[in-house]
Amino acid sequence: MRGSRRFLLFAVLAGLLVRPADLPAKGPPPGAGPPPGKGPSSKVRGKYVLRIAGYYTGSGELHATGAGVRISAAVRDPAGTLHQLATDPLDVVNDRFRGSGTLAGGTVEVDGRLDPKDGQRGQVLKSGRVTFTFRSSSGHFARGAGDQREPE
Repeated sequence: MRGSRRFLLFAVLAGLLVRPADLPAKGPPPGAGPPPGKGPSSKVRGKYVLRIAGYYTGSGELHATGAGVRISAAVRDPAGTLHQLATDPLDVVNDRFRGSGTLAGGTVEVDGRLDPKDGQRGQVLKSGRVTFTFRSSSGHFARGAGDQREPE
């Protein structure tokens, strides 16, 4: 009996010493991106008009369809050179999207979310909105935001 008490005490103490950082992480490893999505929910599908600011500035469109999210925009760098930002359909999970595209001959990593319009009487959001951040392969960042103009 004495040995089993000692074992139980040791097990409890060992459990208290294990920190969350020592436990295996849940979900995909950082930077792995979400699993292939099913596309955005029907509440957020449609065309969005974008404004982009940061290292790159400009405007464009985002199309949210059952196939995913596609971004196309004309942006300028600080020197005034015009570039095209384009993505293939990005996977969407829970109305959040992540993926890659092209800009100025390099790649960009895009991470963003779609928010539906507010269905309540107060209507905080009168139309759907999108926000995203992208990082170019040259290490420059910019943010994009827009509102839904043509629901699907």
